[in-house]
Amino acid sequence: MNDLVSTSLLGWITDANLKAIFGAIIVLILISFVALGVDYLIRKTIIYFLNLKLKHSNSRFARLISDYHVLNSTALLVSGLVFVFGSFMLVVNGNSLSLKIAKTVLISANLFNLYILTFSLNRFIFALHDYYQLTSKRNDKSSWHSYIKIVSFFTWIIMAVLAAAYIFDQPPVTVITGLGALSAIVLLIFRDTILGIVASLQANATSMVRVGDWISIPKYNLEGTVEEISINSVRLRNFDNSVTTLPTYTLTTEAVKNWEYMSYSEGRRFRQEICLDPQSIHFVSPSLLTNLRTSYPNFIHQIENEQPNWQDLTNLSLFRLFLLNLLKSNPNLNQEYANAVRINPLLNYGLPLEITGFTFETSSAGHEHLKSLVIEQAYAAMSLFELKPSQITT
Repeated sequence: MNDLVSTSLLGWITDANLKAIFGAIIVLILISFVALGVDYLIRKTIIYFLNLKLKHSNSRFARLISDYHVLNSTALLVSGLVFVFGSFMLVVNGNSLSLKIAKTVLISANLFNLYILTFSLNRFIFALHDYYQLTSKRNDKSSWHSYIKIVSFFTWIIMAVLAAAYIFDQPPVTVITGLGALSAIVLLIFRDTILGIVASLQANATSMVRVGDWISIPKYNLEGTVEEISINSVRLRNFDNSVTTLPTYTLTTEAVKNWEYMSYSEGRRFRQEICLDPQSIHFVSPSLLTNLRTSYPNFIHQIENEQPNWQDLTNLSLFRLFLLNLLKSNPNLNQEYANAVRINPLLNYGLPLEITGFTFETSSAGHEHLKSLVIEQAYAAMSLFELKPSQITT
């Protein structure tokens, strides 16, 4: 076609290269009008009716495809193809410049098509993501938004590699190898992002931490509920209703305690020490046993049956057995776990007596209430066993 334009319209130009340039401009203008006309025609007919059908479809995903204008962006590929086929009309026989112009237009058109294809694919991916957000019943929906961003990011990376390979007429592997020198700089600049991506994928794949989980990070003295896990950060809602933001890689580089699994186990542990005055510990006397028989007849009867030589016991032994019996008879404690009472090593300010129990209630408020009841009963009964709490002097 460029031959025809050069002969009929540009015959007055004697320079062959100049004639090829002007001819190419005229042909490109004609191709542009054709591309615009075809694009307009397709949008007003095929795309319009398809979008109308999708918009009124019973399928939620089909409506999202329409909302994200996936078909509208894909239709631009037709315009790109018009320029691809039109590039062959730019060649003038025997003129090398026209061949270069045609090659440039062809490369540009193919790169445009590659961009439109990637752009349309990303719209489709985000439509799929929204469909998942609307239909999924999982609690960690916000973390999937990060993964969609990762997928979108890699589609653009792949597009850039393919574009570079096409421009330089090299295999994609060669282009990737050539970029190896830049990898150190890229890793340095995007270090936190790369670590965040790995940590986010690892957390989701292993269900280590999910949105809605109650976690604590001892190193930073943090405890709260995970609200969002993104590529770069984790948002934690503290129990005082403040918000803490941490790098995502903290989940894999620091010790994180996930309390959420405790709610599935039907038993949340409490461990509390009460400190006794060692000077108040003595062997059981008949008067102590008489007083305890009045206050706790069933317990003393049990002790006399199980411990015939009760005279060898101390008041601390009785108190420890009393607390253990208290734990075993408490209906709010899970007896399948090791509820226990033990004596810890003597400290300079007293003798610690550690009480361990597992409450059925795993919520913070309910658990703390049940734990407090046990400790309050222990302190209330202490004086009946002629024991005294340690007095820390300053």
